[in-house]
Amino acid sequence: MTKKRTDRKLKYWALKVFLISLALTAGISVVTGLLLDKLSVIAAIFLIFVIVLIGIVFDIIGIAFATCDPKPFISMASKKIKRARSAIILLRNASIVSNICNDVMGDICGIVSGAAGAAIAAKIIAQSHSTPEIVVTITISSLIAALTVAGKAAGKKLAISNNKQIVSFVSYVLMFLSRD
Repeated sequence: MTKKRTDRKLKYWALKVFLISLALTAGISVVTGLLLDKLSVIAAIFLIFVIVLIGIVFDIIGIAFATCDPKPFISMASKKIKRARSAIILLRNASIVSNICNDVMGDICGIVSGAAGAAIAAKIIAQSHSTPEIVVTITISSLIAALTVAGKAAGKKLAISNNKQIVSFVSYVLMFLSRD
């Protein structure tokens, strides 16, 4: 790829990420909002845990791609192992893969889980008149933040120490999903 073409591609990357983030956040927020209205408080809390877990998983994938050495996959590709080609393509674009996984999906999940936590706090406050609003709000937001940060901290170590296996698995899944 020529330098001019690469510069043009990078120039519009921020705009593409903006549009992707806008669409994904809107979609996830709508679905989450509709579900939260119909779910009990316990089920809504479970939904938040799922959203946080998705953010952690994408963070792990992003770190794995950012830290993985492509040499083992080049060797695998020379032996005609199909998923190695997919891995090489993704690793050549590791900064984009990492950006999408860590920044787009990870941050969206963080923001949506926080908004869902606020909705749950409002639901709890409406149902319980004895608990002060500030206690409910701080407790829920603190638990979501702590779970997210601790999960991502544990996930980073896992991603760095198992980056080859994670890249291989993600490449295999994407290869399987993209079959004609």
